Amino acid sequence: MKKTSRLLCTLILVLSSNYAGAEELKKIYLDQRDNVHILKKNGEHRQLTHKGNASTPKLAPDNETAAWLKLNTWKTEGDDKRGSEELVIYRNGKSASIKCAPFIRDYWFWQNGSQIAIECGGRHFAGREILYDVRTLKELANFDQAEVPLEKRPDWSNSDD
Repeated sequence: MKKTSRLLCTLILVLSSNYAGAEELKKIYLDQRDNVHILKKNGEHRQLTHKGNASTPKLAPDNETAAWLKLNTWKTEGDDKRGSEELVIYRNGKSASIKCAPFIRDYWFWQNGSQIAIECGGRHFAGREILYDVRTLKELANFDQAEVPLEKRPDWSNSDD
């Protein structure tokens, strides 16, 4: 009976967390050791990383989603900085990630933060741009930069939401 009660309590907690409203975030930042911290609108502070391998933290315009690049542990030959092939997305107390090799060169939120776009490719030359839904991480659109001239790219390609 105890096992059933615990299972039922766990199920209720999981289901209630899925229906709870989104966390309202106030700020995201890196500390001196390159760990990500968030500050919620209710004043709660949370450190989200502990290995010092984060870069470029951003908060979505809707203040419900935060994201950052997880830096590689290795550097490319002839380059003095680490790149990233993983974008971490934090929403409603959970983290998920998008990977793209060899590097995610940039990322930006679109549609007030309900979507996120990445620019992926090598250090030089054209790459790919890919648009994702933030809640599901489902790919919504993509294109090869070498095949689509700047003036014909979709609106989401412009990082100025």
